[in-house]
Amino acid sequence: MTGAGPESLRPYLGNLIYFPIYALSAALTLQTARRHTGPERRAWGWLALGIFSWGLGQMVYTCLYIATKTNPFPSLADVGYLALIPCFVLGIAHFPRLIHGRLQNASFLLDIMIVVLACGDLLWVLDVRATAEAYQGQAFALSIALAYPITDLALCALLLSLMLWRPRHLTVRQLGMLALGLGLFLLADLLYAYRTSKNLYELGQLLDTLWSWGAVCFGIAAFMGRVGAGTTHEASRTRTGPVRTGTEHLLLPNAAIVVVYAVFFMLHDPSLKNGVEINPTLAIVTLLVLLRQVLGLVDNTRLHRCLAYQAEHDHLTGLFNRVNLQRYLAESISTASHREQLVAVLFLDLDRMKLVNDSLGHPAGDHVLKEMAHRLVGTVGVGDILARVGGDEFVVVLTGLRHADEATRVAERILKAVSLPVTIEGQEVFLTASIGLTVCPTETHDADIALKQADIAMYQAKRHGKATWCWYDEQDTLTAVEQVRLDTHLRLALTRGEFEVHYQPIVRLVDGVVVGYEALLRWTSPVLGAVPPAKFIPVAEAHGLIDPLGDWVLHTALAQIRTWRNADWPTIYVTVNVSAMQFLREGFVASLVAILTERDLPGDALVLELTESALITDMTRSVATLRELSAFGIRVALDDFGTGYSSLSYLQQLPVQVLKVDRSFVKAMDTLNVTLVQAMVTMAHGLGLTVVAEGIEETGQSEILRTLGCDMGQGYLFGRPQPAMLLDRQRSESGRPETSALTLMVPVHRDDWAGDGR
Repeated sequence: MTGAGPESLRPYLGNLIYFPIYALSAALTLQTARRHTGPERRAWGWLALGIFSWGLGQMVYTCLYIATKTNPFPSLADVGYLALIPCFVLGIAHFPRLIHGRLQNASFLLDIMIVVLACGDLLWVLDVRATAEAYQGQAFALSIALAYPITDLALCALLLSLMLWRPRHLTVRQLGMLALGLGLFLLADLLYAYRTSKNLYELGQLLDTLWSWGAVCFGIAAFMGRVGAGTTHEASRTRTGPVRTGTEHLLLPNAAIVVVYAVFFMLHDPSLKNGVEINPTLAIVTLLVLLRQVLGLVDNTRLHRCLAYQAEHDHLTGLFNRVNLQRYLAESISTASHREQLVAVLFLDLDRMKLVNDSLGHPAGDHVLKEMAHRLVGTVGVGDILARVGGDEFVVVLTGLRHADEATRVAERILKAVSLPVTIEGQEVFLTASIGLTVCPTETHDADIALKQADIAMYQAKRHGKATWCWYDEQDTLTAVEQVRLDTHLRLALTRGEFEVHYQPIVRLVDGVVVGYEALLRWTSPVLGAVPPAKFIPVAEAHGLIDPLGDWVLHTALAQIRTWRNADWPTIYVTVNVSAMQFLREGFVASLVAILTERDLPGDALVLELTESALITDMTRSVATLRELSAFGIRVALDDFGTGYSSLSYLQQLPVQVLKVDRSFVKAMDTLNVTLVQAMVTMAHGLGLTVVAEGIEETGQSEILRTLGCDMGQGYLFGRPQPAMLLDRQRSESGRPETSALTLMVPVHRDDWAGDGR
């Protein structure tokens, strides 16, 4: 390349420089082959053999050149040179390829034929014709000489096949390096053929480096495969299904015909004096391009239909999707209105599908959805519409009905079909469905509203125990609207500080001394007024607001306890109600400890109240969390005892410290309830638990509970929930922090919405 002397050494250097390059490239490729198995191993092996054969051919050529001082042609070296392309063809063919349709494959073949014919015409004009004339009468030499342009055409076809049929187990960089190497070989062969035909080629020129750089590209591609062997497979497995290539398959045939026309007018005599000779290659390429365009139109039509189908159908089940459903539903309602018929909309949700996905995996869930879609198809008529509108939600539209009872019969058939077991990997899975029904145009003429009505009715079916169907009721809509309204105002209340914590005293029944307070959340909205907790707490739980609400209550209540303990009340504590969602949240205990640490409070300053149903949701996790809380000194009270499962085995398993007797046992202290409360107190004390009775409103109730051995009490008799400021004022008037609850009593109204414990 530099022209450095001595001139006599340049031919030797030009030949010998190939050996280390091709040896390293072949070694890297062979090493990559050994790191793979199956077709990929054979693919890289063929590539290594091709590189090695070319290098071996160069070695033979160099030996003959040094011995004879002449260009040895034809010789045994040509076998090595010519073997590279067949080996590469076999190697590339062994790589798994992306899957294409038959039309695309035919189009790709036509693209390759067009470009190869165009290159063949160029080679004929530039080299082959002169070569055939030069070796006329030398059959063997002529066959070897013609083998080179033929392998160049094969090289061109191989390069195009890499671009169009992309091997799946090769990265983009590996493809780029292999394509670049093949392109350099093709360019070197074409330039070599041209310069040789003009007697311009000399050994050791810039042209010779193209074959070297081609081998370098092959070696780099192999090295990339060796380094990324573990990741290439994973990446390739994710690319499944038919994948369309870029714009190259559109540009190639058109570029080829432009090249052919340009070559024809540049290299053929266009004069008309003897008539214009028709170039057969030009005619064939033109016909192939026309055929290619026809295939392109057919493929575009097929693609348009495919995209239209995908836009209107669910990809998993093949049923209509929501967009298509709304259009057909609107048309069906309009037709039914004109014909005085009915259209029923059934909104179906599969119960327990989350359990299937979580336990058996999403592939199993997909299998269940496809099976359910197949069953649903068998329950409806020919003119009816079936669609999948969500993860496990389906909509059935029944058309041409005369009576609404026809829809209920279909709903029963659907419930029966869904309830049949589904076999997944030898295991039977049982599901149920909740169905909401509405009738059009009786209820509405609007398709969107009809779907919303059926959806609301479906949720009513779930509230009624699932595995059933429910008709839409206008009252359901009002309830749903109220839920949305409450959700909106709840979110605003969190940002505007509309919530307040009230505190209800917990007293020691022996002497009536206040030992703690229960923190109760209150909300007075500037728009809705005073909203009872029983109304907004379920909405907060359903809409994901219970966590921020619960955290706010904990921060506020513990800050107040810190204030009271600083005011010479060192043993006062607070109890806070906690939902199951909060309790089972990851990091719940750590967040509590952080709040206590922030307020410089010990664990005994806080008691968490949980219902039995909340604790048994996940027994293993609950027991672990309870033990973790106990390790920090945080006590847990089992709330509303006696109204839930109240299983003795649960009390044995759950490490709680406090048992709260439900108000229903205290309200009427007859013989039966007295016996039940006595049993609870005896059992709790036997387990080492403290007993707190809720809902004490009369002195007689308090005396009976004290006689039964109940430790503490809570209720209107001792005080209703009040803000901390009012409690502080009452205690300051009494002159001592630890005051008997009876001195703090204020008038109690039976219609007060703020009941104790809530």
